[in-house]
Amino acid sequence: MSGVVAGLLCAASWAIGSVMMRDLSRKLDPFTLNAPRSTVGGLAMLAITFLTGRNSGYGAISAVQLVYMIGSMLVGGGIGDTLYVFSLKRIGVSRAFPISSVYPAITVLLGVFFLAESLSLRLVAGVLLVVGGVVLISYQPRRQALPDDSAAKGVAAALGAALMWAASAIMMAPGIQGHDTIMVASIRVTALALALWGVVAARKTGGLLKQLCWREWAIVVIGGLIGWGLGSVLFVETVAALGPSKAAIITSTSPLFALPLSLLFLKERPTWLVPVGTGLAVAGLILVS
Repeated sequence: MSGVVAGLLCAASWAIGSVMMRDLSRKLDPFTLNAPRSTVGGLAMLAITFLTGRNSGYGAISAVQLVYMIGSMLVGGGIGDTLYVFSLKRIGVSRAFPISSVYPAITVLLGVFFLAESLSLRLVAGVLLVVGGVVLISYQPRRQALPDDSAAKGVAAALGAALMWAASAIMMAPGIQGHDTIMVASIRVTALALALWGVVAARKTGGLLKQLCWREWAIVVIGGLIGWGLGSVLFVETVAALGPSKAAIITSTSPLFALPLSLLFLKERPTWLVPVGTGLAVAGLILVS
């Protein structure tokens, strides 16, 4: 599978998982919702790893690589997502998402400085088009003004989230070299699941899960398999094939796939900015590819 195809499939899997979780996200906080989802994904990856004999690769992982694997997941999925949730509460989706969407550009810069990745005009143009397109697709009009102190903290949190996501992609690159993608995903997702359950225990919010009906649990399980299971494997595959910079650019197109799903299942109405943003994102993907 080519890296570009893996990246687009990864973005699609994240979009499916996000749309599926839309209603549950209003009922549960992100930690309590993602703890069982990541657990399902992690267990699935562990099962596949052992059933297919990939577990022999665990012994070949060095201590440094293990730190990179787990650290990248905790930095991005733990700290990054937490900061993003904080920014959502402070400044709303209409501001938080566009600000945090600059993470592919930050990833490119970090890749140049820390991984000696080449920086071309084509890559710069591609990342600008993709980021601009994603911002337009996801744009929502502001509904209310926010206090200055709240806005400042929200903007800082959104930028912090972008930085953590970028750092996560950069950290992962040296950790996964030479290793099977499913085996790597089994380590990363399981580590995140354990961390999330720790947060849930500390916040004492696990009891909220008892309120879910069987249909909601089915959504949690399926969403976990698609978003945290398949999505994690495809992201590792994309980084391994293309490097963190291009991987970040391509997988950031998740809103492009979420749009038709939202139209079909959530009955959302797009603005005229959507086709413009889609065109920009597609043009950027062509340049990066």
